[in-house]
Amino acid sequence: METQGYRLMTIFAHPDDETFGCSGVMARIIAQGGAVAVVCATRGEAGEIADPALATPATLPQVRERELRAAMAAVGVTDVNFLDYHDGHLPQAPRGEAIGRIVALIRRFKPDIIVTFNSNGIYGHPDHMVIHMLAQDAIRAAADPAAYPGVGDTPWRTRKVYYNTAPRERFLGMRDQMRAQGQDFVPGGNAATIPVEVMGEPERAITTYIKLTDEELRRKIQAMRAHATQMPPNNPFSNGSPEQLREIMGTEVFILAPPPLSAHEFPTPETDLFAGLG
Repeated sequence: METQGYRLMTIFAHPDDETFGCSGVMARIIAQGGAVAVVCATRGEAGEIADPALATPATLPQVRERELRAAMAAVGVTDVNFLDYHDGHLPQAPRGEAIGRIVALIRRFKPDIIVTFNSNGIYGHPDHMVIHMLAQDAIRAAADPAAYPGVGDTPWRTRKVYYNTAPRERFLGMRDQMRAQGQDFVPGGNAATIPVEVMGEPERAITTYIKLTDEELRRKIQAMRAHATQMPPNNPFSNGSPEQLREIMGTEVFILAPPPLSAHEFPTPETDLFAGLG
């Protein structure tokens, strides 16, 4: 389906969340004449530094902002916005203020579709789970004329809302594959707070699979590698073969939120975020 003219907004917690989750879809939309806006709650300043030559703890926020902008440039996105909260402390952010900042961005950009994390943040990162809740509240508030009057443009009703996730079965397979090679791999690393057995979502719950073209995957890999501070040498995303990267990154996975968050029911399963918009 052509996506010309459609508008997608992503709302995530850290630089690189959007890249791993849905940058292939972003590349598709941009290539077909649509528009994409990225909202990032923090600058990822609590992240580990894969190579000390790339950043120091003091410079990491600025470095990760540059990495995010470079990653988005790789898929053609220039509308990048930060909420200016601290990495690892999003649960402590003033809730009303944070929702208001997102409302202003939604009303300005007027997206047809919004993508954010699923409820467990894929691997239980507290920031991921909080941005999931903040995004949902902001989507509702942005459409309500009585909510946040004077914030942003006129009220805006987003038509479809998606939760970005990963098949639980894929994580279990990756873990077993890495163990067979003598390596221990836990999605999310030290930031994970839940067992692999309950990460992501079971395949039966997933509504939407987007298989990327070779060009979309190439751009996604380019975007991923722009996040150099977050790419240790033993990471399978860093040194995987083309076949492995196609297997673990070549399909983007979503759950369509039911109404009233989405404007109405849409037929599922589907292979296109813009299906049914007309």
